[in-house]
Amino acid sequence: MAYAALVSLENTIHRFLNANLFSISVEEKQQITSLLEYLTPFRNFLEEFPNESTSWEEQMRELANAAEDTIEYLVLEKIFLPCEEESESHPSGDHGLDLKKVVKETCSKLETVAEIVEEFPDDAKAKSLKGRITEITTGLREIYAFYKLEKTHRRFREKWRFLPSELDKIQFIHHLNKTRTEIDSVMEEVMAIENDSNEIEATSSPTLAPVDDIVDFPLYDADASECHRSAKHELQLEKVMEEIALISAKVKNTKVSSSSSSKEVRRGADSSSLSYSDSLTVSSSSTAPPIHKNSLVGFEDHVMNIKDLLCGEQSKLQVIPVCGMGGIGKTTLARNVYDDELIKEKFDIRVWITVSQDYSAQRILSDLLESLKEYNNQSGKEESADIKVYQILIGRKYLVVMDDIWRSEAWDIVRNVFPDNVNGSRIMLTTRLYDVASYPGPSIKPYELGFLDEVQSWSLLKEKVFANQDCPSDLENIGNDIAISCKGLPLAIVVIAGLLATVSKNPASWMEIAEMVKSAKTAEQEHIEEILSLSYAELPQLLRPCFLYMGSFPEDHEIYTTKLIRLWIAEGFLKFPINTKSFEEVAEECLEELVKRNLVFVTNWKSDGRIKSCSLHDLIRELCIRKAQESKFFLNLMDKHIEKEKFMESIKNERRVSTSYLSLFSSYRGSTIHSIKCSKYNLVKLDFVEGVRLVRVLDAEAADVESLPSQLFELFHLRYLAIRYHYRFPRILPNLKNLQTLIIRAVKRSTIGLLVAGNMWVPWCMQELRHVYFHGVIAFEYPIETTCSLENLHTVSRLSSVCCRERILKKIPNLKKLKVYCDDDDDYDYDDDYDRDPGCLNNLVHLHRLEKLELYAAHSFRLSYNLAFPEKLKRLTLRDLKHPWSNMIVVGSLPNLQVLKLRGCTCSDGTWETTEGTFPVLEVLQVEHSRFENWITESGHFPMLKRLLLGFCQDLNEIPTDIGEIPTLELIVVMGNVKKSLLESAELIREEQEEMGNDTLQVFCIPQSS
Repeated sequence: MAYAALVSLENTIHRFLNANLFSISVEEKQQITSLLEYLTPFRNFLEEFPNESTSWEEQMRELANAAEDTIEYLVLEKIFLPCEEESESHPSGDHGLDLKKVVKETCSKLETVAEIVEEFPDDAKAKSLKGRITEITTGLREIYAFYKLEKTHRRFREKWRFLPSELDKIQFIHHLNKTRTEIDSVMEEVMAIENDSNEIEATSSPTLAPVDDIVDFPLYDADASECHRSAKHELQLEKVMEEIALISAKVKNTKVSSSSSSKEVRRGADSSSLSYSDSLTVSSSSTAPPIHKNSLVGFEDHVMNIKDLLCGEQSKLQVIPVCGMGGIGKTTLARNVYDDELIKEKFDIRVWITVSQDYSAQRILSDLLESLKEYNNQSGKEESADIKVYQILIGRKYLVVMDDIWRSEAWDIVRNVFPDNVNGSRIMLTTRLYDVASYPGPSIKPYELGFLDEVQSWSLLKEKVFANQDCPSDLENIGNDIAISCKGLPLAIVVIAGLLATVSKNPASWMEIAEMVKSAKTAEQEHIEEILSLSYAELPQLLRPCFLYMGSFPEDHEIYTTKLIRLWIAEGFLKFPINTKSFEEVAEECLEELVKRNLVFVTNWKSDGRIKSCSLHDLIRELCIRKAQESKFFLNLMDKHIEKEKFMESIKNERRVSTSYLSLFSSYRGSTIHSIKCSKYNLVKLDFVEGVRLVRVLDAEAADVESLPSQLFELFHLRYLAIRYHYRFPRILPNLKNLQTLIIRAVKRSTIGLLVAGNMWVPWCMQELRHVYFHGVIAFEYPIETTCSLENLHTVSRLSSVCCRERILKKIPNLKKLKVYCDDDDDYDYDDDYDRDPGCLNNLVHLHRLEKLELYAAHSFRLSYNLAFPEKLKRLTLRDLKHPWSNMIVVGSLPNLQVLKLRGCTCSDGTWETTEGTFPVLEVLQVEHSRFENWITESGHFPMLKRLLLGFCQDLNEIPTDIGEIPTLELIVVMGNVKKSLLESAELIREEQEEMGNDTLQVFCIPQSS
């Protein structure tokens, strides 16, 4: 993908030119700036004419990648080579020559020979001499280039052993002397011919003296040192720029041709287009439909039928399979039924798991157990997952949805973990295969989904394109034809609707799309592939790499927005910001655009209406993988049975690799890979990192890492590192100066007998760091006056409360998300200034941009002062804090607080009383395992509350009835081991509000079974 390669290269150039970790010579700056000037027109062309570049797409991609690799290797040399290099021992005397001088002398004589021969008559002898001169010229150029390419400092070679070995000096001198002798030989023949033709006495030309040694680059010669530093990249970039220049003419001709075409560019002025022009912007169409939940058009009858089956009078455990082809709407139907309010009321427990093609018994059972964790009160018992699931479900009325099953063996894994409680419990399966759907029992008849009819197809298309607006009359017939061409397949309809929503709302634009849809193949599977490909072809360039990259996640994987955006940024898909928008803001707009186009589906929303997580339909993911591999954008290797030799051959010259098992990379040595993603749990060693020196992304969050090799901390270009590691983290992070995201999770395997993680020290020199997560405790060195601030740091989890000191917090001024572990442990090696700057949670007020804060207290931690928080705070979690509830007045006064979660908090006086004017914009209040008996409040104290969630508050007597009077309240949930009076108070609020005509408020009481 040329566009992604160009944008990444531009970002690399900007970083190089703005670097402050090494010096850049004037020549280097001029050359790389010239390269940037070449690139910008190409990128602009691709944005304007995204489908006009197929003839040179691959060549441009390879050139951009080569240029980027060259610059990054140059950076490694500058970082790891000392500024003052030790010169090698050279013989003294006049015969020790400078390389430039030797080559210049040799080339000068060769040019003289060539000029003379050029004037000779065009006979056989002249042709022979010209051929020899051409060969000598080529050989001399290759010797010189090879020497400069290989001549790198010995210590650099030792550190970067995967590079080619250094050319032996004697061998080099031998080749150079041979070339000089050959030139002299040709010169003698040339002079003889010339003298004979002039019939004068033969003269001789001075011969080139043999070279005994070459003085490399003198220690105190600054120019020579710079020549040494840039030896490789100058030659390679020159070659790249020459090739880019050849393509430039093609681009100009293509652009002129495309611009003069009378064919309308479909992304019109009012379309939803994204472009990087004078400023980095993502513009959305005013007519594009808003992001909304899955539509029920065409599924109304199916929903009612499935609800009847789930809520029927049959008390025995029933299995309800839903089957149909890919894209027919099985998951959409199941999800709508699962989230239905009637279903929520009918079942005590609802569980949703996705099985997919790549499954294992361990994963299915662990997913089930994870979904049931809030009902699991037997965590102390050492029992297998299947037994735990069975014990949780026994005696309860439950609904389990197993989505996307491909094999009957998956049902065999779980059939015995579901008890028949004879209480109307149900299991719902979705599958493409009729045999799998009918496998659970001989009497089971699968519920088959068919295609939408023409009326339903057009209704669904209209809703997706126009939402609540009317379709213009001049588009009715064309739109209906498009809907019919989708052959009743809902996925095809919504994807085409996403495309229609981005083009001009006029007959010409719609007719163009209608013709393309009609020209798709007739076979059902091929037809949907054609339609999906059509939608991809209409994506703006900057969305294409973002979209294709999502295919590198596992099948049916729930992709969290925060992780996706951080990976996009680390990969370099988003252009360097040149206006007030941040990388994160632009990335979020790109994701929203993909959702609007119905290529990405939202699986979860944040409380503020933003996307929390998303996923791809299987068929869309297959499209991503296919397109990505065609364009060498990334390689998806998930076959666990692949042989290592075949794996090594497959990843040769690949840029990004997504795989199931990192162990396959063992002993890998290659220079092209920039991204490695591992999606399966396995116990791994990272011994391969020495061979991937240009890697930017190492996402091994799914795997447990046994050890951290020192070479990992020499990956200067690494931007994203995510692993699971339990042991003490080494204090050698400073070399990772480009790291943006650092995630160290707890391991999945048993940690019995393993040493605890301890502290992780974050150095102040990591200026690019944006997000850091550690399952232990994070600490910062106490800063001095000259310590640089971490201006880019947005997220820290978990910071030791001992580090909540004014001087430390002022050095991380742009922090937005913070998790603090509150402990009295003060075992930190700080100086005297530290003692004069006591750690206090009230110092958090110095974090003026903080939006999300979580405070976790150790058992021994006691608050001896009132809390204070920054005013911009939007989300606050207090966990296991022992404090007087008078502190809640401080919390309630926060003007921007939208979400408050209290978990395990203890009230010393047993009463929480709120006051007028508190919690002005609070929307979500969640209280769990907190100890207070009485709650005194009024509806005006929570004027904007939407959701009240009370879990395991065993001491609380009741919910104040005035809570029901809050006009914005939508949901009350009471669950767990609670008093009967608390449940009764919730039911009373529901009854009172129903009598008053309030049908918006939903109340759910889920008491814990004894």
